[in-house]
Amino acid sequence: MSEDYGKRIKRAANLMSRSMDVYAAQYGLTGTQMSIIDYLGESQDHTQRDIEMEFDIRPSTTTKILQRMEAGGLVAAKRDPRDGRQRIIAPTAKARGLQTAVRSYIDDQQTAMERRFDRHDLAAFDRVLAYFIALNSDDSSQSGKESRS
Repeated sequence: MSEDYGKRIKRAANLMSRSMDVYAAQYGLTGTQMSIIDYLGESQDHTQRDIEMEFDIRPSTTTKILQRMEAGGLVAAKRDPRDGRQRIIAPTAKARGLQTAVRSYIDDQQTAMERRFDRHDLAAFDRVLAYFIALNSDDSSQSGKESRS
């Protein structure tokens, strides 16, 4: 009997999200907000579209998340002078103050994987995930391609 890979990936993603939410709650954040704070880092150059692409989030969902983060004083948004349709999203001082805690959680998760599995296992895992992502992406031209990185 073969494994239902999709079900296992979904379960792993759900458990990871729940764990991240529990950790984030002590800082008044959600796991998604934590991920966005980490992604923004110290940069002032990320657009809302960059966030949508990085996390594969729909524009309407991204707008809601960023509106909540803006209301919570975590990000500031301004129109992109190069493209008025885009907004540049920057972390506030409050978000930058949380970056150490955010990065610590992410680093701990990464370290746990690296302690348990050798680099060959992790490379194979990465290839499997990359293939599964391509298989299920909106870009149907990628769905039949295998990643060989």
